[in-house]
Amino acid sequence: MSAELMPIIAFISGAMVAAILSSLTVSRAARLQQEILKRGQDAHGRILHIWRPKLRGAFARIYFEFEPVGMEGPVRGCHIDRRPADELRASLPAVGTMVAVRYLPEQPKQAVIARLVSRFTD
Repeated sequence: MSAELMPIIAFISGAMVAAILSSLTVSRAARLQQEILKRGQDAHGRILHIWRPKLRGAFARIYFEFEPVGMEGPVRGCHIDRRPADELRASLPAVGTMVAVRYLPEQPKQAVIARLVSRFTD
């Protein structure tokens, strides 16, 4: 194998490893969202901010706050909308909208906006 090909092979190998790790991370995060939806406790939340990425392939982030049962003061969370950017862009809630939130009672910061996850459940 030529020494000139080594940097190219290293680059391609690195890109493949990065793509695989990225895919695994996204899958793990989607499973966590589904788990929160299944086991979580209900609360009402309010949308604070929506960040729509300019980079293709990145996910929108919806920042919200809610008040878990038994806690003083609101908890702020970030829901990552894992749908493709082209799909149902208009379905994101508007800033200030009240939404149904599901959260893990033992970890209230682990929360999702229920209607944005429910279509992915079995």
